[in-house]
Amino acid sequence: RRQRPPDMSVLLPLLAVLSGAGGPNPAPTKAAAFTRAVDMSSNLPVVVLARPFDGGNVGSVARAMLNFGLCDLRLVDPACDPMGDEAIARACGATPLLQRSRTYGTVREAVEDCGVVLATTARSREMALPVLSARDAAERAAASCSSGGRAALLFGCEKNGLSQAELRSANAIVTIPTDPLFSSLNLAQAVLLLAYECQLSRAAAEDAARPTADDPAAKPATAGQLASLLDFWDASLWRARFFGGGADEAQERLRAGAAMDKLRALVLRAAPTAAEARLLRGALQALIEPKTPPPGK
Repeated sequence: RRQRPPDMSVLLPLLAVLSGAGGPNPAPTKAAAFTRAVDMSSNLPVVVLARPFDGGNVGSVARAMLNFGLCDLRLVDPACDPMGDEAIARACGATPLLQRSRTYGTVREAVEDCGVVLATTARSREMALPVLSARDAAERAAASCSSGGRAALLFGCEKNGLSQAELRSANAIVTIPTDPLFSSLNLAQAVLLLAYECQLSRAAAEDAARPTADDPAAKPATAGQLASLLDFWDASLWRARFFGGGADEAQERLRAGAAMDKLRALVLRAAPTAAEARLLRGALQALIEPKTPPPGK
């Protein structure tokens, strides 16, 4: 007689409790690690998962993050319950990190306060973005955090990765040189690799001669500031009839989309500071809406 397989929805939470790995009350050392990570969170990268569909993967990501001192987890349109039984079991004591996670509707909303957004993908894209190794990406994230900005590590859905629209929020692409014949990484493995590199870079970044967080001129522009600048640029170009004024509106919109993708890539590659982004927007506004000189001038 064939035996029925065990009900994992019952076994996973039980195993987690017996091992002391899951549940709302982690072991004292794990609780201390979480408290320390929270205290340092404003100076560390955030992890953004776009459309995760497996709760166990989200729990494993939480564990990998806490292994290397990260605690800011942001979920974009998740198809799973980040506080489900399997997520808690896989978190192995990082349940408070899951409880602290925040959910957003889009990647753009999730990274709005981040000056540097580093997107992981194994596939080549037509976007003109720098391609970084995991180590170079960690160094760039550390540089942003040490100067008072926020950095995001962006990971795509387990099934189909990041969409082209989601990649538009990124400053650079991160690739991990796996075997091309077997290149697929588990989501938590990819997070762990970058979190490890971030920890290695953290000490070096603190010692490097960089402007302090108290210097407002050194703070990177956030994704929200850059999105606002590009939206204003797009609207201004339409108003100036830069994209054409003919009868074929569909063709004009195609040309406009291609042109704005190139301008967006240019701005993201430059990684302007908040002050530079404000200056650029002000200069563009002065060209589009010149002030009327006073009479007699």
